[in-house]
Amino acid sequence: MNVTEYIQQRFQPFGITISEADLLDIQLSTGLSADEEVTKENHDALNVGITRYIPLLLLRATSVSENGFSMSWDIKGLKDYYSYMCRKYGLKDEINTDKPRVKFL
Repeated sequence: MNVTEYIQQRFQPFGITISEADLLDIQLSTGLSADEEVTKENHDALNVGITRYIPLLLLRATSVSENGFSMSWDIKGLKDYYSYMCRKYGLKDEINTDKPRVKFL
């Protein structure tokens, strides 16, 4: 599977279709090319790039319902996925800031 396919399939369960511009932004942030195969060596870098891009996707999250056609993103699921990936890769969670935090004195 190449980088483009991996990114598209990573967002598919959330009902998100990634644009060419989104793909390019994620690829540029990782230093990987679109046709490059996903390997054990570049997998983590690719997932970090995807995770860092999620806040930008959520800024334009909407629900559309028109003439019986409905399109919506699984926003809660995407936020949960983002939070999990931030914890996994040690990234600062920029979205889920309302969660309680424990501070030891």
